[in-house]
Amino acid sequence: MNPTTLAENGIAAGTADGDRATASGVPAGGAVDATADTAADGTVGNDIVTEDGTWSFHRGVAPTFVDHVRRSVPLYDAGHELVAEISSCFVRPGGVAYELGSSTGQLLRQVATASPRNRSATWIGVEHVSEMVDQARAHCAGVENIVLVQSDISAMDYRSCDFVTAYLTLDFLDPEPRIRTLRRVAQALRPGGAMFVYEKVLAPDSRTQNLISMLHHRFKRQHGLTAEEILNKADSLAGVMQPLTAGEYRDLLLECGFSSVVPVLRYLCFEGFLALR
Repeated sequence: MNPTTLAENGIAAGTADGDRATASGVPAGGAVDATADTAADGTVGNDIVTEDGTWSFHRGVAPTFVDHVRRSVPLYDAGHELVAEISSCFVRPGGVAYELGSSTGQLLRQVATASPRNRSATWIGVEHVSEMVDQARAHCAGVENIVLVQSDISAMDYRSCDFVTAYLTLDFLDPEPRIRTLRRVAQALRPGGAMFVYEKVLAPDSRTQNLISMLHHRFKRQHGLTAEEILNKADSLAGVMQPLTAGEYRDLLLECGFSSVVPVLRYLCFEGFLALR
C-alpha cells in the first residue's frame, strides 16, 4: 500500500511556536523596532519568510520545517520517541491509528515502524497542506502501512481506531473546530483506546508566563535563531495560534468524551497529555 492523498480542505494543522519576545530576545545596544523589521523582512529562521506578516504552513515552509521546529520546540525528538512507546501499548495487531496534522511525516513514519504491533496496524496521517503531504509522501515512501489523507481534521469521518496523536496541531484550530475534532476522535476510539496530545500551553499566571517565555526565548537563541527571527515569528502567529492553559486542555479533553487525562511530558511551555477513552 503506497501513501495516498485525498482532496484538500482548508484548516491549519501542523506545528510551530509563538510566544511574545521579551527582553531576553532584544540584542544588546538597543531595542528591536518591530514595526520596521517585521514589515521589511519577515524572516523567521531556516530560510522561512512570512508573507504579509502572517504565519502559514504553505509557501515553501515544508523543506526546512523539521529543522525549524527542532530549533523552536524543546524535546521535539524525545517527544516523538515517547509517542512511539505509548502507541505500542494501545495499538492492537491489525488495528488502526491516526496522526492529526502529520506535516512532513517525521512522527508518522516513526510510530508506524516502532514495533511489530505498530507495523501490523494501518497508520493514517491527516494533513491539509499539499506541500506538507508531498514531503510526507517522500519521507514515508516504502512504508506500506502508512496512508496519507489530505483533509480538514475537524471534518474527518474517523474509522474505529486504537490510538490517535495530535502533536503541536490543536493550537492552530479555532475553538469550535478544536472541540469538534476532539469529539469526533473520542467517538471513534474504541473503549480502552487513547489519544496523545502535545501542545504549547499558557502558564496559569502572568508572572510564571513571563519567566517561562524568557527561558523559551533563550532556548531558541541557543539553537541558532536570532532575536529578530524570534520576534518576527511571534508577530506572525498573532491570531493564528491559540494556546490554552494545561488545565483548560485537561478540562476540554474530559468534556469531549475522554474518561481520564494525565500529563506525561512537560518542558517549559510545552506539555503532553495522555487522554484515555
